[in-house]
Amino acid sequence: MAEEDGLDIGAEEGKSGGKKKLIIIVLLVLVLVGGGAAAYFLFFSGSDDAGDSAESAEAALANEPSTYLALDPAFIIDFMVDGRQRYVQLNMSVKSKNTAQIDAVTLHMPLIRNSLVLLFSSQSFAELQSADGKAALKQASLDAINGILEQETGQGGIDAVLFTNFVMQ
Repeated sequence: MAEEDGLDIGAEEGKSGGKKKLIIIVLLVLVLVGGGAAAYFLFFSGSDDAGDSAESAEAALANEPSTYLALDPAFIIDFMVDGRQRYVQLNMSVKSKNTAQIDAVTLHMPLIRNSLVLLFSSQSFAELQSADGKAALKQASLDAINGILEQETGQGGIDAVLFTNFVMQ
C-alpha cells in the first residue's frame, strides 16, 4: 500500500544516512585542518619567539652601562731570571654589562684569584716585558675568568680584563 501512495520509506533513510556521512566527513576534515594549523603555530612560531627573546636580551645588555670590579689586593708574582729575583705587581679590574656576572665574580673570587695566580706564575718574565705578551696575558686572564664563570654559573659575561697597574722590577 505504501508503494501505491508513492512513498518509499527506504529511499528516505538512504538520503539521510548520506547526509550524516557527509557531515561527519566535513567535521573530520575541519578537525584535521585545525589540528594541523595549531601544530604548525606551536612548533614553528615558538622557536622564533625564543630567538627574538635571546636577541632582545643581548640588545638590552648592549644598552646597559658597563660595571667594573677591581680584583683587590694586587697580584704579586716572583720570577727567577738569570739568578736574580724579579717581581711583577699587577692590579686588574674586570668589565661587564651584566651586573649578575659581576656579583658572580665577587662570589667566586677565591677560585678566580687562584686560577689567575697559577696563570701569572706560569708566564715568562721576558714575554711580559713586551706589549704582545701583556695583551696575550689579558686575553688568557679573560678566558680563565669566563671559563670559571661558565663552570659555576653556566655563562661567561665578562667583557674585558683591564690592567690598572703593571709594575715589573
